[in-house]
Amino acid sequence: MGARARTTESGWWVALRALVTLVVVVVAYYVLPDDTEDTSFVLRAVVFALCVLGLAVMILFLITRDNRSSLPARAEGLLLTVVVSMVFFATVYYRLAQDDGQFSGLVTRTDGLYFTLVTTATVGYGDIIPSGQSARVVVMVNIVFNLVFLGAGVSVALDRIKQRRRGAAAAPDSAPGSALDSPADSSSGAPGKSAPGSDPDEPQA
Repeated sequence: MGARARTTESGWWVALRALVTLVVVVVAYYVLPDDTEDTSFVLRAVVFALCVLGLAVMILFLITRDNRSSLPARAEGLLLTVVVSMVFFATVYYRLAQDDGQFSGLVTRTDGLYFTLVTTATVGYGDIIPSGQSARVVVMVNIVFNLVFLGAGVSVALDRIKQRRRGAAAAPDSAPGSALDSPADSSSGAPGKSAPGSDPDEPQA
């Protein structure tokens, strides 16, 4: 009972920590400065590529790390990876929209986050359109990233979580001695004694 209570408490703590981190990431997205006019195109492209690579490494680490990590910790990692990825692409879209001709219909930070969610969910309302070449390249990278890393990576991680839960549920059933201690047949009588009428030398009534 004590171990189970500690596990439940740990799960609640991980959930609270994930919620706080989620709020911090979203608030940071809205308050970060958006002045990138003094940054060269090459530098922005290099930073973008490094950030995408870093997110990919994070997801690969999440799905290949030691299976002994707790289920709440894995769920927290999945949630934060998805949130950070979406906020990152929303930031890129919003800053690209500051350049003339890159986006049609994307004006605010909320528009950037909205367009990222629409792209990730493959809904495609068509109200925000990437018009410029840089914007379309970023959208293509976002789609491939979602398919290869977010889609496949999260699927693999969830499958491992399910396998671990099934293994934990099956562990008590496979405990040694569980199938050996079967009760004796009531018709056999006490040990060392034969049932009445089973001895052929006993006279019959």
